Amino acid sequence: MKKELKKEEILRAAAKVFSSKGYHAARIQDVAEALGMQKGSLYYYIKTKEDLLGGLVEDILEKSVEVTGNIYDTEHSPTEKLRLCIESHLKLFHENKDAFGVFMNEDLGLINKTSGRNIYQLMKEYEKGWEQIFIEGIKKKEFKLDLEYKLVVKSIIGMMNWSYRWYHPEMGHSISDIAKIMTDFVLNGVTKK
Repeated sequence: MKKELKKEEILRAAAKVFSSKGYHAARIQDVAEALGMQKGSLYYYIKTKEDLLGGLVEDILEKSVEVTGNIYDTEHSPTEKLRLCIESHLKLFHENKDAFGVFMNEDLGLINKTSGRNIYQLMKEYEKGWEQIFIEGIKKKEFKLDLEYKLVVKSIIGMMNWSYRWYHPEMGHSISDIAKIMTDFVLNGVTKK
């Protein structure tokens, strides 16, 4: 169990270093220093810098897929599931801002090569979870019947992902506030009724 806790600490430190220096400029020594350990001690837990890159992105995507699946499996209405997914994504994103920053800024092809899992497949699984909510919403007539839900899902995820560049709690809005605004935007658009 201690090794698992250590793994999370190491991935968090690597994310912070990669986010601030960029993956290519960062060194294993930088990650070791961020953890307050010797470089040689870090190699007890990892083999290469590439392990860290793939591991941190894989970890965050797996958590995202799990959270979305758990929300989909609830008894909530599709509209409430959508709001919960938006809020959960934003919370997870901002609690792991450095890891998501690496995911957003580094080459996905390189990340995929360094991961033990197929990153592109994890991304598709994540989108599928969202798509299921829209399919359910269409069936229950909560959402438009002719909705191009696959494009809507990509748009929502893109909108939320970009928030890592502009969102700060000092803005005076919580993640829940932002999630409500985004949900209202997605459900109602900006046209006057």
